[in-house]
Amino acid sequence: MQRAIQALSMCATLLFASAALAEPPAATDPITAKERRILFPSRQLIEQGRGVAATACADCHGLNGIAESEAKPHLAGQRSVYLYRALQAYQAGLRGATDMGHSISFLNDEALLAVAAYYAHQTPASVDSETADAEVMSAIQEDDPFTAIRDDLRKCSRCHGEDGNSSASGMPSLTAQSPEYFIAAMEAYASGERAHRIMERLASGIDESTLEQMGIFYAVQTPTATSTEAEGDAGKGAELTVDCANCHGASGNASGGDMPSVAGQDPRYFVKAMEAYRKGEREHEGMVNAAEGLSDSDLVNLAAYYAMQEPQRRDVRAPFTPAEWLARCERCHGIEGNSTDPRFPMLAGQNKTYLEQALKAYIDDKRPSTTMHAMSRPLSGRDIERIVSYYSTREPKAVVYMQLPCEETEN
Repeated sequence: MQRAIQALSMCATLLFASAALAEPPAATDPITAKERRILFPSRQLIEQGRGVAATACADCHGLNGIAESEAKPHLAGQRSVYLYRALQAYQAGLRGATDMGHSISFLNDEALLAVAAYYAHQTPASVDSETADAEVMSAIQEDDPFTAIRDDLRKCSRCHGEDGNSSASGMPSLTAQSPEYFIAAMEAYASGERAHRIMERLASGIDESTLEQMGIFYAVQTPTATSTEAEGDAGKGAELTVDCANCHGASGNASGGDMPSVAGQDPRYFVKAMEAYRKGEREHEGMVNAAEGLSDSDLVNLAAYYAMQEPQRRDVRAPFTPAEWLARCERCHGIEGNSTDPRFPMLAGQNKTYLEQALKAYIDDKRPSTTMHAMSRPLSGRDIERIVSYYSTREPKAVVYMQLPCEETEN
């Protein structure tokens, strides 16, 4: 009779799902009284969760919580409150994985609590990281966030200087520009909108991600004014800058991301660029109209004025090194990915493919978390590779939470 009652109880748990939550709690929301039950689960709750796992979860995640597929997450030893809230988010359709939503759509809230408690109670898989440790740690300790694009930067340094400050007469400095403008200019060369055979060949061989990183690299360098002596009259050039200032700033330091700064720029390059607009070798309606209204002497004078101005660094943050990224991850996920806060997932020992997919889901707004959106969007492909390689090779550790008695207070 007792077994029959338990069986009926399990059927009720599985078949009568509660209404989907309109808005599941966020990761940073305080732990509720209901959630405290899974921090200190009873034997009955864990056994109940085992039945739920066998019915709804084991095919993908294993009854012991160790997934065989690299694309599926291990659940063994995962933090219970995180698991419970993640399951709620899947039921509400907020995580994008329709297969997960279908698999647990029939579970009620008690079943979600139980299965979260069950998997959190399982022993995490041990990770054999000896072979990967040296390579992974070497990558993490690297202090150059631009390692991946150094070969591409070397191609540019021949004309534009190692840091983007050109010392060659007639060559532009690449510093003091926004990444957006740098990318737009390079794409214009690649498409032929800017006529320059060498630049067209170089720019067309660089992918979008590399272009973006290169733009950031030059934007975070300290700009210096050109050392090329100008031929024009800077005083007369200053009189011609009234209309230019609307887009390029009073001193030639633009504030808009789509506008180039011309302060401190090489005067010979400045004249060549303006002549290219006049000849139709560069396509930009506003600049074509502006250049057509200027004489040759006007261009030389303008170049002289801007060459004397002090270029200003754009307000762009340098990328974090791998170690700096991990330090930020540790704030929620703990040292080596072993979180002690039950609201945040353990990353240690997690499947590498799954971790990569999860990060990209946050980048693409397919998972709800304003914190993770802000954290993940600046990540480059190389950053993601290093982070997931590191956490997938860390040893996962289970945690046990203790109920402490309240301190007595004097009245």
